[in-house]
Amino acid sequence: MNKNFLRIIGIQIILLGLVLSVFEFLIDNSELVIGSGIILIAISFFVKK
Repeated sequence: MNKNFLRIIGIQIILLGLVLSVFEFLIDNSELVIGSGIILIAISFFVKK
C-alpha cells in the first residue's frame, strides 16, 4: 500500500473518533477508533512504498 494513503486513512479515522467523542455518539468506541487511527499512522512510517 501507499504510505501517504495509509497516513490519510489514519488521520481520517482519528478525526472520526474525535467527532464521535465530541458529539457523544458511540462514546464507548471512540477510544478504539482513535487508537486504530494512531496504529495506522504508525504502520505508514514502516511501509517502504
